[in-house]
Amino acid sequence: MSDYSFQLYSAREFPPLTDTLKMVADAGYAQVEGYGGVYEDTGATRAALDAAGLTMPSGHFSIQMLEEDEAKVCEIASALGITHIYCPYLDASDRPADAAGWIAFAKRLEALGGRYGARGMIFGWHNHDFEFVPLADGSVPMKLILDNAPNISWEADIAWIVRGGGDPFEWIE
Repeated sequence: MSDYSFQLYSAREFPPLTDTLKMVADAGYAQVEGYGGVYEDTGATRAALDAAGLTMPSGHFSIQMLEEDEAKVCEIASALGITHIYCPYLDASDRPADAAGWIAFAKRLEALGGRYGARGMIFGWHNHDFEFVPLADGSVPMKLILDNAPNISWEADIAWIVRGGGDPFEWIE
């Protein structure tokens, strides 16, 4: 995707969606990225996107939904035109505490990439800051994810890389 996209999660506290989409389109965006809150009524979301002249080529879905309700993820993606699916976050209580745990998590992501890839979708991980904080053994969770899930996409969130203490230029390279 070469067009810039507005992440709708950033405006989740400023409803209604129709006003947000109009503002985003007026600002020059052609695309938005979805998240759970806009998936509840895909018909209304689709109509709002069309009215604003926007597309939604990417969307965030929870790890639970991705693993447990593939049919629903695909139904939402189809209704909204989503072709790039990203798992965006792990609650603190679900985050691995060591390298072995992060490697196991990466393998879960790799398996999801295979499942959604077989359906013609791009699948990846969206980082936050916690993936860049070194573990007790010095390993970095983001590197463990990338090394152990080599076939997934990575939606690099630059601000979170910086906040986590990483150098975004090094990570992009």
